[in-house]
Amino acid sequence: MGRRIRGFLRAPTPKELIDVGAAEHLHLTDDESAAYSEILAGVLGQLDRLDELVAKQPSSRYLVRDPGRRPQPEEDPFNAFTRFCRVAGADDGPLSGLRAAVKDNLAVAGVPITNASRTSAYVPLTDAVVVERLLDAGVTIVGKLNMDDFATSGTGESSWFGPPRNPIDPTRSAGGSSGGSGSAVASGAVDISIGVDEGGSARIPASFCGVVSLKATHGLIPSHGLTYMDHTIDSVCPTAATVDLVARVTDVIGGHDDRDPQWVRGMPAPTSCAEALGEGVAGLSVGVVDQGVDEARCEPDVLARFRDGLDVLAGAGAEIVPVSIPLWADAWPIELAMLFHLAWAMAQSEGMGFGHLGEIDVARAHAFALSRRLEADEFPPFLKVWLLAGRWLHDHYFSTYFGKAQNLRRALRDEISAALTTCDLLVTPTTPHTAPTLLDRPGTDAELLARGTTMSGNTAPLNLSGHPALAVPCGVDAAGLPSPCRSSLLISPTPCASVPVPS
Repeated sequence: MGRRIRGFLRAPTPKELIDVGAAEHLHLTDDESAAYSEILAGVLGQLDRLDELVAKQPSSRYLVRDPGRRPQPEEDPFNAFTRFCRVAGADDGPLSGLRAAVKDNLAVAGVPITNASRTSAYVPLTDAVVVERLLDAGVTIVGKLNMDDFATSGTGESSWFGPPRNPIDPTRSAGGSSGGSGSAVASGAVDISIGVDEGGSARIPASFCGVVSLKATHGLIPSHGLTYMDHTIDSVCPTAATVDLVARVTDVIGGHDDRDPQWVRGMPAPTSCAEALGEGVAGLSVGVVDQGVDEARCEPDVLARFRDGLDVLAGAGAEIVPVSIPLWADAWPIELAMLFHLAWAMAQSEGMGFGHLGEIDVARAHAFALSRRLEADEFPPFLKVWLLAGRWLHDHYFSTYFGKAQNLRRALRDEISAALTTCDLLVTPTTPHTAPTLLDRPGTDAELLARGTTMSGNTAPLNLSGHPALAVPCGVDAAGLPSPCRSSLLISPTPCASVPVPS
């Protein structure tokens, strides 16, 4: 027997039901709406039982938490943080004594998530899975990291806190959308950062800032606790100054968790990346993707440093061979079509996503629903474009372009997998150019939209295909900026376990 005496679900009145039906292209008569209103009253009444049932929730193991504050400018010269905080992990562990910070779209219990947006912040009650695992490994979480507003651009300039700045040249972009993740590691403010990558958003900052980031095989690193864009492309990514540390962090945060909305794709085992370090590349076949080194797309300095990197690999005993992946050059328009439909659908589900078997933070979904209804005018320009285009394509083209893009996505994945049957790994420049100069004045939405996607041509293919990709530094250009890193695809289904990558 229930304990409540009020707060029960209300069924729609017959008049309200006519409007509900019209939104679903139903033309209910007065008699039909009256009948269905009565039917729904009985059906919805059964759902009241859900408010009296409680799903088991894990308790936080690390209870001493300082939710922190916004840093002063002199404390954060590169604007890498949205918030300083402090949560100390286990006294001992494989990452004991290291400082980490996480992108401000990942949950740290008791610390606000802002998504670098003007919309209302939300304070989670539980940690993201990756945060739990870092704390268990002995890490201290020291901050939340700046990012593009709702993770929807590539330069950092859409952040409501102002753009993260590149420590090598603060007039330049640190990348996006995980710009704070690249900047904080490059400046030495943290040892480890956790970014998120849907089209290159962790690898682009690594490239621009000269550090290392891994987008693991899709589903290997749990995404529970993230402000999702889409469960089929979301990737939580470790970033650090060395391949060694990225490998160690990956071994800590990877592996199955039932709360992960991606786990329906399989139950991945933890990796052993660190065990492969130092094995070298002798005897490996390294495929250079023709479409990724197109001189019409890549700056000359970028290609020069990339070829220097190939010489290093060849000198270490690798065989360098050309590889053609025809759909590679069209990956961004394919991903754009996916984003229009998937990000729009994610918004319709109040940020939860449809059809997954993971755990949902109901309070966060409620908070997003309120923001979407009350503060959507404050959404960043890219998100507005995605929502407008998604609704238009859904209503007027019946989402057929989602079907076309999904089929092309599968074809691209098959082309990449086929290339990896003849090569051990594939390489391209991570980005076609070095870090761009930031705007030095307020920019219009049109300007920001024009600046946000020029760097995704060699990163987006791997978000679509689900293959792993590692961004590693590859020298500097004539101006001293990090030349865009090599982006390496690993043939192993569990990144680094059997294919070594040079540090």
